Amino acid sequence: MTQTPPTPSYNSPQAWLCATLVAALMLALLHLWLRPLTPVDETRYISVAWEMWRDNSLLVPLKNGEPYAHKTPLLFWLIQLSWALFGVSEWAARLAVSLINCGNYVLLFALARRYYPQTDTAARYAPVLLFSLAGWNLYSSMLMFDQLLSLFVLTWALACLHYSERGLRRFIALAAATLGLGLLAKGPVFLLYALPFAALQGLWRKEGNLRSATFFRGLAMALPLGLALFACWLIPAVIAGGSGYENELIWKQTTGRMVQSFDHARPFYWYLLLLPVMLLPLPLLRGIWRAVLSRPESGCDRALLLYGGFILVSFSLISGKQVHYLTPLLPFVALYIGNRMGTWQAVRQYPLAVFALLIALLILGLPWWAGGLFGKPPTTQFSPALALLPLVLALPALFRKPDSEWARPGQLLLFPMLISCLLVAIRQPMFDNYDMTPLATRVQQLQQEGQTLAFWGSYDAQFQFAGRLQQPLVELQQEEELNLAWLEQHPDTLVIYPSKRPDPVLLAQALYHQPYRSGNLLLLQARQLLAAQAITQQNPAQNQAQQKTAQQHRPLGQ
Repeated sequence: MTQTPPTPSYNSPQAWLCATLVAALMLALLHLWLRPLTPVDETRYISVAWEMWRDNSLLVPLKNGEPYAHKTPLLFWLIQLSWALFGVSEWAARLAVSLINCGNYVLLFALARRYYPQTDTAARYAPVLLFSLAGWNLYSSMLMFDQLLSLFVLTWALACLHYSERGLRRFIALAAATLGLGLLAKGPVFLLYALPFAALQGLWRKEGNLRSATFFRGLAMALPLGLALFACWLIPAVIAGGSGYENELIWKQTTGRMVQSFDHARPFYWYLLLLPVMLLPLPLLRGIWRAVLSRPESGCDRALLLYGGFILVSFSLISGKQVHYLTPLLPFVALYIGNRMGTWQAVRQYPLAVFALLIALLILGLPWWAGGLFGKPPTTQFSPALALLPLVLALPALFRKPDSEWARPGQLLLFPMLISCLLVAIRQPMFDNYDMTPLATRVQQLQQEGQTLAFWGSYDAQFQFAGRLQQPLVELQQEEELNLAWLEQHPDTLVIYPSKRPDPVLLAQALYHQPYRSGNLLLLQARQLLAAQAITQQNPAQNQAQQKTAQQHRPLGQ
C-alpha cells in the first residue's frame, strides 16, 4: 500500500502559524512608524491607563480626574503591566496590544485543530485568513478592547470543547476563569459571544463527547464562579467610585446601549451593508466563494453558521453600532472559511490586481484628495514613486503559479500589504492631524507655570498621556451662555478651542494652533474668546458661519 508522504515542515500548519505571527509583529512595528495614536479612542484609552498609573488607582479607571465607567479595567491593567516591565511609553502600551493580537492567532490555531480534528486545513488557513481580513487587520495594532475580548471568547470556546470531550473539572475552572476575565475585558457583551457557542454543543459535539444535559450541568457551575471573579473587582470598584460611577457602569453602559443608544445609533441593517468591506479581500478573490458557499458538510459547519448568524442579528438589533463590535466574530468566520480553503485554487486574481491599481491611483491623487479628508494638503513634498509599490504587489496576483504551496496564503497577504502602502503615503497627513504631542507638550508647560486650562466642548483626555499631564483640564461642555459666563469669572484661563473653520482674526490671536481631525485646535486666552463671541453676537448675519465653528467633537467609540 502506498503511503502518503509526510507534509514538509516548511509547509506544515505550525510553519504557517509562525509566518502569521511574524507578519503580525512586523505590521505592529510598521504601524508604530506609520501612524500616531488616533483621537479620540486610542488617545482616550491610553490616557485612562496613564491616570490610573499616575494616581495609583487600581480599581477605578480615571479620565480627566473623574471615574471613567465606559470600560472595564483589564486592558488598562495590561498596559500598566507593560509599563512596569518596559517603562512608561507609547510603544510599550502598543506592544501589549500586539501581543494580545498574536495570542488570538495561537488560540485560533488551537481551536481549529480541536474543532476540525479530521483535517489540518482549518489550522493551516484560519490564522493567516484572519490576519488578512480588513475588519480584523484594521484594528490589530490599535489600542482597542475588541482584540482582548476575542482572546477570551476563543479561550471560552476551547474550554467548552475540551470539557465536552473529556469531562474534567479543570476545564470547568478554565471556563469560569475565562468568563470572569472576559467580563473584565469588556463587560456583559462577553456573554453575548460566549453563551451561544456553548448552547450549540449539540451540533459541534463529537462522537464520545458528553451528552448535552451533562455538558450544560457542568458548564452551569462555571457561571457563578466566573461572576464571582468579576464581582471581586466590581464591588470594590463601585464602593470606591461612588453612586454616579455605579449608575454609569452597571446601568447606562448596558441597558442604555442596547435599548436606546446614547451614542453610535444606527439602523438595524447597518452591519449587513458593512460586512462585505469587513471581509475584504475575500470579495476580491476569484474562486473562493464556490468553496465557501458550498453546502455545510457537518454539524460543526452548521454550528458556526448559526453562531455567526445569531451574533450578527443580535448586534444588528442593539441600538449602538460600531465596526469593531463585530471583531470577535471574525476568528469564527476565518475558522469556517479556512476549513473550506483546501479546494480553493489560487488562480490569477484580476479583481485583486484592479484593487492594487486603485490604491496606486489613490496614492497618485493624494495631493488632491488629502485636503478634503484631512483639512489641508500634505505639508511635506509628495513622492509619486510611492505609487509603484502597489503596482509591484499586483504582479503576484496575476502571475503566481496556482500549484505553489504558498500561493493561497500569499494572495491573502497581498491585501494588508496594499493597505500598508496607502498608509505609507498618508503617514505625514495623519501625523499632522492626529498627533496630539505638540499641543499636549504646550499644555504641560503651561500647567507647570500655574496656568488654568479649559477645553471648549467634550474633552476626551486627548492630551493627558501625550503631555504626561498631572492635572485635569476644565471641561466647558454646557450651553454656550454658561460657558461664556464661566470664562467671564475666570478671565485668565487659557482655552483649547476646537474649530472647523476658525475666523482668521481669532486664528491670528491664538497663542498656538494645530490641525485636528480636519479642523483646528486653538489655544486662546479667555479674554480673546469672549471678545470674539461678543463680535459674533453683534453681527449675527455676517458671522453665521463662525457660530458653528466650535462644534463638540463626539467620540468615535465608547
